[in-house]
Amino acid sequence: MRTTTNLLALVTALLAPLTTTACKQSDGGGPCDGITCGGHGSCIVTDGEARCECDSGYEPDGLVCVDPTSAQPTTDQIVQYGIAWTFDDQVPYGRFANGDFWVLGPVTLVRILPDASGGHHGWEVNPDDTSAQAFDERIADYAPTRLPDLPYTAQPGQSVVKAVSLAPLGDTDCRPCLQTAAVLTVLDTPPPDQGATVFRPPYFGPDKPLYSVNDLDTDLLPTLDATGDPPALTDLSNRFRRVQMDHKVNWTGRSLHPVDNLPDYGSAIASRNADGALGLMLTDDPADKWEPLVHYVQYGIDLYHMLLGGVSWPPNGGHSEGRRLPLTFAATVLGHPDIQAAVSGAATNLFGETGGVYWSEDASTVLFGQTYNSEDSYWTNLVFDTGSRTIPDPYGHIDGGHRPGGSYQFCCTAKPLKSTVTALHLMPELLPVWNHVHSMDYVQRWVTFGAWTQPDPCAPPRGECAGGDNAGAACTTANEPEVCSGEDGHCDTTVSWDSDYGVTYGPDGSGGCIRDTDPSDGTGRFPLLHGTSTDGGHYGSAFADALWSAYVAPTL
Repeated sequence: MRTTTNLLALVTALLAPLTTTACKQSDGGGPCDGITCGGHGSCIVTDGEARCECDSGYEPDGLVCVDPTSAQPTTDQIVQYGIAWTFDDQVPYGRFANGDFWVLGPVTLVRILPDASGGHHGWEVNPDDTSAQAFDERIADYAPTRLPDLPYTAQPGQSVVKAVSLAPLGDTDCRPCLQTAAVLTVLDTPPPDQGATVFRPPYFGPDKPLYSVNDLDTDLLPTLDATGDPPALTDLSNRFRRVQMDHKVNWTGRSLHPVDNLPDYGSAIASRNADGALGLMLTDDPADKWEPLVHYVQYGIDLYHMLLGGVSWPPNGGHSEGRRLPLTFAATVLGHPDIQAAVSGAATNLFGETGGVYWSEDASTVLFGQTYNSEDSYWTNLVFDTGSRTIPDPYGHIDGGHRPGGSYQFCCTAKPLKSTVTALHLMPELLPVWNHVHSMDYVQRWVTFGAWTQPDPCAPPRGECAGGDNAGAACTTANEPEVCSGEDGHCDTTVSWDSDYGVTYGPDGSGGCIRDTDPSDGTGRFPLLHGTSTDGGHYGSAFADALWSAYVAPTL
């Protein structure tokens, strides 16, 4: 049975405390600069903070004065998260279930604070490009032509997305480069229940469908006893409350992620996204879960329309991890067949967490490795540590990367994926939409065994130890951990590249590798790394690990 009783009352109660008092980032003219209090009061400063002193019959709602008796309030300004949209006249407005604002249009915007100037504090209407952006000139692919002129008449079906640039504005090496962002949606008619039971339409692209919170099937959420140290539900709400502006593809997208809205790096996003789903699977009161659930599903809806608009999060180190889970979760709890089909049928390389693992050549295990280039690229990386440090083994025998069990496999992908897969195990209704068993098999192998380097028929490069305790000793990558011991000790195989590559190791010219015929150091490129780094890595979650140990490990 779908839990829809008193949803309007629940949402109304949850939205009541939402205020927008942080207007200090206006334009340097003081906290009240440009604040109109909706045209029904005066902005005053108390203890350095702006607040509205409302006219008779009006009450403050953040930095807007509203008529509490009006079925359809009006205002000449919307203020949220330190951003103020000012109109040339009073316009009808309201809030969606996640707290974001809508207005009835067309409306004419005469000012948006903080003012866009000097390549900072930019805004766009219906962002639809995976690279070009007008939010801040310090972010790659800055395109000032995407910044509309003011006054601007916003039409129904438009999302006005405004950013606040991160100070100091002179810092050109910022990552991220934005402090926050918010969305104002223009509609032609009031949404159902004045928006209280409707998700904000997706900010990305031209399509603005209205999804209803009444479709959320909360009965699907598990009710597990908490283990470890779960995040508070209020904390989960705050993590996902603001728009998850995540449409700029690959590593340059880090700079676009507002610091108040979401982490900049994909691995941190993945860990946080897994905690978000897992936090909704505990024995908390359903009413307490409601607000974070709405915010989390809103993120999934936005991701879905980014995906429809050509955005993808392809494997590239840790940059693209974590987006498939909120999509899967939203599609499942909304019971939305189109979103479900888009995720379950998506090509694996559209997402980092599914595009970075694949079956070994003999189908004995699932290996780590991201975008393949060429045999030469693989061996160049192994010897010189140049190029992609996530490159897969071209022969499909062992984990990829500069060293199996290390580099991006260890630092940035294995542990966030474990957290994600924990959620899939604990809520099996997600599995048909996730539709990628390889990732689950890979996590099980990593957690219970570690790196995979055997069997491997390929000969290792030879060299001499550099650094550590045994500098100058003959070595191979196969015996590197034992022979080249000590701090910073490693086998420098660059010294034999010119004489040995393609002769004693490397490609055999027929699509395979030159075979290892000297078992004195073990067989293969990295035999001593087999089974190392078990359940290791960064960007993990102690909360997710505790749930794995309590609920998943006993079933394996």
